[in-house]
Amino acid sequence: MKNANGEGSVYKLKGKRRKPWVVSVTVGYEEGKQKRKVLGTFLTKKEAQIELLAYLDNPMLFSGKTFKDVKDLWYSWYIKNISKTTLKNLNSQLKKLEIFNEIKIKELKLHVLQKFFDEMDCSYGTKSAIKTILNMVFDYAVKNDFVDNNKIRFIELGKNKKVIERKVFTTDEIRVLFNNLDSLNRYVKKISYGILILIYSGMRIGEFLNLKTNDIDLVRNIIHIRESKTNAGVRTIPISKKIIELFSKNINYTQEYFFSNKKGEKYTYMNFVDQFKKMSEFLNLEEHTIHDTRHTFATLLNNADVNGTSIIKLIGHSDFTTTQNIYTHKDDEELRKAVDLLN
Repeated sequence: MKNANGEGSVYKLKGKRRKPWVVSVTVGYEEGKQKRKVLGTFLTKKEAQIELLAYLDNPMLFSGKTFKDVKDLWYSWYIKNISKTTLKNLNSQLKKLEIFNEIKIKELKLHVLQKFFDEMDCSYGTKSAIKTILNMVFDYAVKNDFVDNNKIRFIELGKNKKVIERKVFTTDEIRVLFNNLDSLNRYVKKISYGILILIYSGMRIGEFLNLKTNDIDLVRNIIHIRESKTNAGVRTIPISKKIIELFSKNINYTQEYFFSNKKGEKYTYMNFVDQFKKMSEFLNLEEHTIHDTRHTFATLLNNADVNGTSIIKLIGHSDFTTTQNIYTHKDDEELRKAVDLLN
């Protein structure tokens, strides 16, 4: 039976063909004549009719939009309400997805996407971030009828095998930091004293950046941690003799936060991390995370045979097992002292 005008048609090609049945639809008019488009060829008439019905039900699924087309539409909508830092990270991750740019989004198969993730040479966190972006793009595609389902939810990332090498700051590295407290390089000078305070106080980076000037008592030489990620983290820390001068020289009572930027505002985590990396490169230090400062603090206490109760209180933990298993390390010098005790 012939379809009504504008509803497309199914017809059979002459000759011996593997897929003789053709689905054709009208996509517009030019000078009064129909412009037709072939959706595909099929083995049987029934398959062709099913394809035509699917098209008539949702023509957008057959619009031929590429992954890039849909991604760009989603991108222009998504970036309206995100920060500059988020945008920078997003653009970095999107570059990894350019491999799919020219493929029609409705033709992106699950096994192709799964293989892409299986062969990615990056961390679990990066894979997870890219999957999240893909999920948002496909959600957008479903809402706008470019695809009829979101297959990203079926992608498997495997187990998160998190292996982190903890590196304490060595005696030599600590000496280098102290030697650069008068550096002409502003960020080297500032971040050096910030890292030294972290090493000799055991504060988390968030606790340090939230530290207010009125929480520092230079008469009794103590720090009050009033904001922390845990209840045990809210604590009082005696200021080590090693860093008393770092507080007295750098505290500005006209500012709310102790570690402030040039405008007198609280330092952001991202700015601190960025300048920490630059400082480490400038001073030729080993590659460290900021969290290594807490490991160094706990290790220095442990090497000095400080009792477990004092360590957990200073670190801000609820039990010594966690502190001992995660935060304390013996450096080469201390290990050598240990073996030299053997007869």
